[in-house]
Amino acid sequence: PTLPNYPAKKASDLDPPLFIKVTTFFIFICQLAYKINGYPGKILFMGMPCNVIWTMWTALCFWPLTPQAMHIMYQLIVPYTILSVVAVATPDLSDLKMWMEVPFFFFIHLAQIAYPIYFLLSGRISVLPSSGGIVSEFLKWWTLACAYFALFYFGVAVPLSVVFGINLNYMLSPPPNPGDVVSGPNFRLQSTLCCAGVFFFCRFLVTAVAVFGRAASKATVPEFNKKDL
Repeated sequence: PTLPNYPAKKASDLDPPLFIKVTTFFIFICQLAYKINGYPGKILFMGMPCNVIWTMWTALCFWPLTPQAMHIMYQLIVPYTILSVVAVATPDLSDLKMWMEVPFFFFIHLAQIAYPIYFLLSGRISVLPSSGGIVSEFLKWWTLACAYFALFYFGVAVPLSVVFGINLNYMLSPPPNPGDVVSGPNFRLQSTLCCAGVFFFCRFLVTAVAVFGRAASKATVPEFNKKDL
């Protein structure tokens, strides 16, 4: 399966507005400051999911990316946003000891939820294909999101965790979870399956809302035409 090319005429829609760029710059600098000035090895936690997503947002704001690369990153960020929802719902604040670090934790995760919502509602990005089947497109993006996530965290996070003895992305021991559902010697595989499941749920929810919104907007057009007559 191949991913569709993003239309060049809509490339300007992918450029984040100024307030997004300013906020992202502030957040990324503060993240680095907290990690550099924290305990030894804390800088490695820039490899945690939500921090990686902020790196993606920083790239979208300031790196000279092609429209196709930006399009792919936005489509990956949409399902990954569910990780920020989980972080806010079940926060692990055990190592946040520095000044204002706890409020900053909630601020950056809530911002990470708000960003994609803004881009989707403003029409800058869409999870619906311009042509082709919705289901096949959905499965392509979901598979790609799962593949990138697994590749990074099994190929990068696990080796770093083992070498430095830091529980990066909970690769050495399972995260706090209700009823210890994710536990035992196979907790990494369980975590991967759980992430794939929540990615599917998030993308499905956003796609369903987008389909409903498109159908509703098409249904209102004839009504306005009748009034004009």
